[in-house]
Amino acid sequence: MSRRKKAFSGKVSDVDLRLMRVFKAVIESGGLSAAQTELGVGRSTISRQISDLETRLGLRLCHRGRSGFVLTQPGKQVLTYIDQLLKSTEDFTSNIASISDRMVGKLHIGMIDYTVSDAKNPLVSAIRKFQVMAPGVTVDLMTGSPNEVERGIIDGNLHLGIIPDYQRHPSIQYHRLYDEDVGLYCGGDHPLVKSLKDGVDLKEQDVCKHKLVYRGYYESERLRQRKQKFPLGSTVYQTESVLALVRSGVYLGYFPKHCENLIRGAFYELLPEVFGYSTPICAIWRGDRRHSHIMQDFLELLQHEQTS
Repeated sequence: MSRRKKAFSGKVSDVDLRLMRVFKAVIESGGLSAAQTELGVGRSTISRQISDLETRLGLRLCHRGRSGFVLTQPGKQVLTYIDQLLKSTEDFTSNIASISDRMVGKLHIGMIDYTVSDAKNPLVSAIRKFQVMAPGVTVDLMTGSPNEVERGIIDGNLHLGIIPDYQRHPSIQYHRLYDEDVGLYCGGDHPLVKSLKDGVDLKEQDVCKHKLVYRGYYESERLRQRKQKFPLGSTVYQTESVLALVRSGVYLGYFPKHCENLIRGAFYELLPEVFGYSTPICAIWRGDRRHSHIMQDFLELLQHEQTS
């Protein structure tokens, strides 16, 4: 007769939290072997710690062995709940510390790539001044597509995001930080580069017959209408990918004008009076939740840096 697994009592100890952090680190690293460096312990120790967590929860969280590391369905659900619990623990620590005027904890910020290279973006200045004001706070940054940053805000994995104002979600608050100038570019040995160098008077129809790099996520209606004039050349998710493909001379691509300053002479803007435009860049956060003092103070500083 098989024994029933012991049900989880609901009481979470410090040991449980440590085991949960190990489990999360393994998932984020992509497996036991990859997590060894981050955790500073051997593969066998990590495997034992995950077994201890499985015993504690009464659930099989993953399959691990020569075939690799694979989450079970319960493991996927548990990971979601662990993320929520650890996030709540961080916020609790921050809020308790703020009562005694000690700011400690973490601030998780997500942004689209090549955002901080824009001189109009107040994020870098805000981080620098916030570290002076609150040296006990660690600021974690991640980059991703607007959809990924938005999902991180909604799921509670990110406190703050910086994305283009391309759509509005009812549970998210938006604050306009600045306007990003965007242009259409060619590069490398693209035929339009030669035309520009030869002083050819290009027309809109001359440009629109060439293949364009598209983005693999939802964009504003205004930009989608612009791109529909061009043949589809390639689909990417990051600005760096757009830069690489345009520089190859194979495709045209839209990207922020401040990126041109990073690699001078590699790109040529096409008819800015026709294809150029600006898009609002916003700070976003969950509007239906109470935020930690760390988040509130940083947001106030970000808004102050925006106007200074």
